[in-house]
Amino acid sequence: MTRMTKQDANSMDQATGQRTAAAEEAFGRQANKGILADKVAEELNVPRRTAARVLDAVLDSIGDLLQGRGKVAVKGFGTFERRIRKGRAYKHPLTGESIDVANKETIIFKPSDQLIADTRTNAAPRAKKPSGTPTDDILFKG
Repeated sequence: MTRMTKQDANSMDQATGQRTAAAEEAFGRQANKGILADKVAEELNVPRRTAARVLDAVLDSIGDLLQGRGKVAVKGFGTFERRIRKGRAYKHPLTGESIDVANKETIIFKPSDQLIADTRTNAAPRAKKPSGTPTDDILFKG
């Protein structure tokens, strides 16, 4: 079995001009900023450099808004939110000494229900919970 290099993975199929399936699978399923820029360029039918600049502007804007407002909600995609993770105390496993960890500011992302449903593969959609509890009809019958 031969080892595939990045150059082989980045090579395009000459007939179609697209990456081969072997190239896509060679380096796993994680996408990066470059792949995202390629998708944006393809979707908008613009050069990759323009798409990368648009992507950078969007990501920078999200960062700036998080810093200024603390929360950014993108309908149909999800919500980015700046939160403070509470500090805690724990014991060092070797010495048994108590160590205090300070509060830490972090960013969380909560995906929208639509994004979750769109990215779910081979799974049946979740059943909605019934609107009333089973005791509702018992409590209010005359």
